[in-house]
Amino acid sequence: MFRSDLATVLAAPARATAVPLALAALVSVLRIGLTLAQPWPLAIAVDTVTAGAAPGPLAGTEPRLVVAGCGLVLIAVGLGAGLLDMAGERLAEGAAERCGALLRQRMFDHSLTRSLRWHDGQPTGELVSRLTTDVGRVLDALVALCAGALADGLLLAGSLLLLIWVDPGLAAIGLAVVPLLAVLSVRQRRRVRAAHQRARAESGRLTAAATDLLRNVRAVQAFGRADHASAAFRRRNESVAAVETAAVGVESRWLPLSDAVLALGTGLVLVVGGWQVLSGALGVGALLVATSYLRQLYTPVRSLTRLSGVLAKASASASRVADVLHCDLGVLDSPHATTVPAIRQVELLDVGFGYDPGHPVLRQLNLQLAPGELVCLVGPSGAGKSTVLNLLLRLYDPDTGRVLIDGRDARTLQQGALRDRIAFVPQDPWLLDATVAANIAFGSRTATRAEVLEAGRIAHVDEFVHRLPQGWDTRLGEGGVRLSGGQRRRIALARAAVSGASLLLLDEPTAALDPAAADAVLRAVVASRRGRTTLIVTHDERVTRIADRVVDIRDPRTDLAPSGDECPTLTLERR
Repeated sequence: MFRSDLATVLAAPARATAVPLALAALVSVLRIGLTLAQPWPLAIAVDTVTAGAAPGPLAGTEPRLVVAGCGLVLIAVGLGAGLLDMAGERLAEGAAERCGALLRQRMFDHSLTRSLRWHDGQPTGELVSRLTTDVGRVLDALVALCAGALADGLLLAGSLLLLIWVDPGLAAIGLAVVPLLAVLSVRQRRRVRAAHQRARAESGRLTAAATDLLRNVRAVQAFGRADHASAAFRRRNESVAAVETAAVGVESRWLPLSDAVLALGTGLVLVVGGWQVLSGALGVGALLVATSYLRQLYTPVRSLTRLSGVLAKASASASRVADVLHCDLGVLDSPHATTVPAIRQVELLDVGFGYDPGHPVLRQLNLQLAPGELVCLVGPSGAGKSTVLNLLLRLYDPDTGRVLIDGRDARTLQQGALRDRIAFVPQDPWLLDATVAANIAFGSRTATRAEVLEAGRIAHVDEFVHRLPQGWDTRLGEGGVRLSGGQRRRIALARAAVSGASLLLLDEPTAALDPAAADAVLRAVVASRRGRTTLIVTHDERVTRIADRVVDIRDPRTDLAPSGDECPTLTLERR
């Protein structure tokens, strides 16, 4: 699971950034070459000083020049290794960030296409946690693998070969502790992964709780429940701190153990090598080279064992990322789905649907909307009125029966093309933290400034927009907090007007509004729906007065007569 999840999650973005990752790997190879060369200038200088003459091919050269030359070479090698290290880290980190951007975009895009059944069971804060923190830990693993693991592997192999060449006996003694270290590392990786899986799950729940509480801060303050919200957050926060501390404890216990095992190997090599120097079997320079390569051998061994902790954390996060990427709960287009012209007639034929298996909301519902007709759908709460709108938008597919658009099953139509032909005004209009004009323009891909302002005029947004500080260019704040409920709905209606859609769906357009605000919204509805087939879900008798037909969802075969009474403050046209 660890390897498959991490490999699957990183495969596509890694391919897209293959060139910078390959360059980072190449730079690591060059840096390791310089690192392996570092002990030799020191060994030559030590042998020259102790013997009073330059060794080997340098014999006959002035010793002072040899020592000075060794010092300059050592400086050059160190400087070159440092520059290559910097270049490698920049390449690896840059490639990892690009991988992260691609992975986050892929997760976000995939999430947008999942069905509402999936989103209903997925807290928003939890999903945000996976998009940010979990992707970050996966990127840590990518950097560790590209810039760290490759370099450590090369350093390990090079140091081992050179150590064997210098003294096979000392190499064997130094390697004697590696099998013990490998066994302990495997056991530790399992423990770290399990601990961090618990920590990531708890952190996701904390993010979800914080998002929910902050999103509803007005309710928290209005009900005077700041203490309750603080206590709820505190419980989650303390739980996260506890599991994160436990995970750190599991990881930190490994550090002294691995260092002790490696120190044992170093001590044995020093003792045996020192005895050989005392007996004349080994030179001082050779012992320095041997211990230097042993240190270089142990450095990647230590890094690779610690890498297991990084990979354990990343595997826990990769599983959470993969859960999103592998989710196949979506309303999918058929391979032969077709585009949608302007919608004129809509029909629900023997439709049955339930959000949960065994709990149907709709049973054999039959409903027809004629071209250009305005129908009000009424009935008690929980009867499935808003569900009908969701089925027409194809946010869900019916469990039984069919939704027909101009005689064609909605499942044979492209979702994007279908929704382009529908304008939807929800009960709680969703507004961007953007300007009034930008919020209206969100309803169309191609609307000009003039078309946006005309849609605002049709929906009677111009009646209040001039009272805002910057008029049409006033930012509304998150969720349109600077506007009243009626004003938010009129902007949503303007968004529908600018869309050019031929089917208009409205969910409780006058809910929770005072009579004056409701009248203003109804004027906007009448103006915005001209020439469009319209379905309005409502409990408000005032809304039924503008309908061509009123249908009770409990008995959709029988039409109710629209009320003929006029609103006390407004005369409304029916069509």
